[in-house]
Amino acid sequence: MGAAIASLGGIMVDMSGMNRIEEVSKEDMVVHAQAGAVLERLHTRLDEQELLFAHDPWTRPVATLGGAISTNGLGYIGAKYGSMGAQLLGIEAVLPNGRALKTRPAQFSSTGFDLKRLFIGTEGLYGIITSAVVRAFPRPEAFALASYGFPNFGTAHRATTEMRSCDIRPSMVDYGEEPGSNEDSQLNLAFDGLEDEVSAHMDRAGRVISRCGGKRLDDKAAREFWDHRHDIALMYSSRISNAPAEEEPRTKYDYIHVSLPASKVLEFREEVLRIGKAGGVNVLEVGLWQGPELVSLVLSSRASDPKAATKKLWCSSNMIISHAQNLGGAMEFCHGVGLKLANLMGREHGLGLEVMRQLKRAVDPLGVMNPGKAGL
Repeated sequence: MGAAIASLGGIMVDMSGMNRIEEVSKEDMVVHAQAGAVLERLHTRLDEQELLFAHDPWTRPVATLGGAISTNGLGYIGAKYGSMGAQLLGIEAVLPNGRALKTRPAQFSSTGFDLKRLFIGTEGLYGIITSAVVRAFPRPEAFALASYGFPNFGTAHRATTEMRSCDIRPSMVDYGEEPGSNEDSQLNLAFDGLEDEVSAHMDRAGRVISRCGGKRLDDKAAREFWDHRHDIALMYSSRISNAPAEEEPRTKYDYIHVSLPASKVLEFREEVLRIGKAGGVNVLEVGLWQGPELVSLVLSSRASDPKAATKKLWCSSNMIISHAQNLGGAMEFCHGVGLKLANLMGREHGLGLEVMRQLKRAVDPLGVMNPGKAGL
């Protein structure tokens, strides 16, 4: 999203050295760790104490706690456990004036403005996160995976909507359709919790999906998806320091993640395909992520001039995101705003953007924290 680019010059602060896991309390069901702690270490440390660290993005092997909070990331088991911000209890941060702010890690509080929210999904605009207290969960007694095939997007969306209306609660919902493909699209589900609970939810999900036109796939399909969900992050981490210089590719890609009312998703998909066709952009995938209202898109554009490919992609992406906003949706649900979506912040928030700017000026009057980002 461009949130970590020093677009106006300045100092880049590397937090990777502040990576200690300060405390894990099984009794309190919390973990206290510094901002540079890698999520994989947190997962391993809690697992050793029969606890679950429930934020599991595809970047888990390389992403840090502070980064996950700053973008309010959403992981593979977010359908049950929510986003990183939903799991955050307390925070320590350094404000632009150099003073340290610490919020109480209370499970519930009605004592005024929830100051930790100032740092959730705000990409370092209000200060530098130094450590956090995050919820831990019981390590699940049972875990199960299942994959289902669907003939089209509409039947898959209906199935995820009906599962929700029946109070069926998977821990993971991951669906992807390749428009124009003759093959069935795949829905991957995960369930965790008490053994009886997992069995009941999985059985009921199967019946709902069958009624909606889905068919159970070989269990190997679900296992393969789950076992390889972090492969891309591992590949990037091994290549990033020694990747050879390459010419700029002629094919450009973009990734869009919008949150919509579930009732608007099918209409939105049709408009996405229309915009893509009119703009000369390929819609490679339309996906559902953790429920019937979170839509992810993969787009591509190719031209002899890479700049022309980028321009086509930019124009179509802006039209698609603007349409999501027109339908009452939010333009991003897990990666933040950065520079990429800053031009659409006025459409997203209206008067709320000016409120954010006033907050920014109050906390950071000199504008030294991640200036030029998120339209602030």
